[in-house]
Amino acid sequence: MGDIVLSLDRLSKRYGALLANKDVSLDLRKGEIHALIGPNGAGKSTLVKQVAGEIRPDGGSIMFDGQPINSLNTAARARAGLGRTFQVSSLIPEFSVLQNVMLAVQAQQGKTFRLFKRFSNDTELADQASGYIDELDLQGRADVPVSQLSHGERRQLEMATALALKPRALLLDEPLAGIGPAGSQHMTRLLKKLKQQVPILLIEHDMAAVFELADRISVMVYGRIITTGTAQEIKNNQQVQEAYLGQEAS
Repeated sequence: MGDIVLSLDRLSKRYGALLANKDVSLDLRKGEIHALIGPNGAGKSTLVKQVAGEIRPDGGSIMFDGQPINSLNTAARARAGLGRTFQVSSLIPEFSVLQNVMLAVQAQQGKTFRLFKRFSNDTELADQASGYIDELDLQGRADVPVSQLSHGERRQLEMATALALKPRALLLDEPLAGIGPAGSQHMTRLLKKLKQQVPILLIEHDMAAVFELADRISVMVYGRIITTGTAQEIKNNQQVQEAYLGQEAS
């Protein structure tokens, strides 16, 4: 149990007559990518929003780093080290790649926002930010405004800013969406490398990437987890084939 970073126990969420999640239990362990897959409308995003603190579950508990977090809001969960990205972008389009990551480094250090000129000239902050930029393969793009980045580069930058906050776990909702085959391959390589630093709960529809990346996969159908296993176990599971993978292949 000591390697479990995030644990969900019987989470449930209802919207009127719609049961979005029903008794969902899963965990995320150090050094792994745990993928959550399922058809559109299965309840995956609702689950992630509960974990992130955007919505409150109607039942069940969430433990993070050994502590209950049901009562914490989104900001408090982020401060505790629960990172989330690829939702509504928090990047500042007018700022450069470097400046955006510098802001994240500054926030992680608990410093208040300083005058822009002083902030931009902080070499120590810039050096730390440059390390995250290099790690996400954005070398040579540090001075480029976010507004001029490609979609894939923005995804990489969002990951760099998330890492600059030094999370203990990352929630990623479709990080490969809309970036094309070459971009998907690049992001897959980056995620393989990053899971050694921070465990990742991944929602993704690209099954080739999921099967390559995930140490474990949980399959959600109609708000429930129907099975959890390795990529090979999921591929060979008849129930999964009928409920989901058969749709992807058709």
